[in-house]
Amino acid sequence: MSRGGIAMRNRVYHSFQEDFVTSRHQDWQLPADYDWQSSGKRWQQRLVRVTANSLSYLYCHIGRSVTFKNAWRLKAAGDHGFVLYGNHTQPTGDVLIPYYLGDHRTFNALVSPANLGIPVIGSLASRGGALPTPQTLHQLGRFNRAVMAKLAADEWVLIYPEEHVWPYYTGVRPFNPAAFHFPVAAQVPAYCLTVTYRKRWGRRPRLVVYLDGPFFPDASLPAKQQQRVLQQQIQAQMTKRAATSNVQYVTYEEG
Repeated sequence: MSRGGIAMRNRVYHSFQEDFVTSRHQDWQLPADYDWQSSGKRWQQRLVRVTANSLSYLYCHIGRSVTFKNAWRLKAAGDHGFVLYGNHTQPTGDVLIPYYLGDHRTFNALVSPANLGIPVIGSLASRGGALPTPQTLHQLGRFNRAVMAKLAADEWVLIYPEEHVWPYYTGVRPFNPAAFHFPVAAQVPAYCLTVTYRKRWGRRPRLVVYLDGPFFPDASLPAKQQQRVLQQQIQAQMTKRAATSNVQYVTYEEG
């Protein structure tokens, strides 16, 4: 099937928790004593980040010719910590675009533990700022302390609250409410990144990326309510941006 010269792909889902991008290491388990504060030697971290920054430039300017709208908003955050939320629709772009936007600032991304199970790539990911989500209650406390320490050190943290990659999905799926814990706990601003898609004749869609924010926690409210308000504000803004897509390269149908 094709539309406007673009070959269409169809996918059927049964829940929003389905994975359409998997690896042989999908069931990889974090070691019980995994240390989120240890991510290799400083020179190793720098080498991985510099390499990723270079790849992100090539991806955004040559590979996909990404257009950014309001990218200045992240620069306006200054040197302070914040949390950035994004829709999860590009297996490669969702890895590289944050490096491009970060402009050499240190950032960290919450990722599935399965990413660390991939040989070679897994160890590089942890040196590049990947923070695997905990798999047990015993690990949760250490994970939370590590993320809070990153924000306190004026680093920023990237979270994909949809959790699963759905390539070229043009809507916004339900968010995990727990994803909004950190801006409230650290009382730092939140921003959102929305990847949208524009029609190109006979080729994959062009990516247009919107940055919005800041959204500030309302400290006058109880913590749980602060999280809900932030979630509603950010989800509404991302839904508004996602609606500007004018092509469906992959269609998703509920089965």
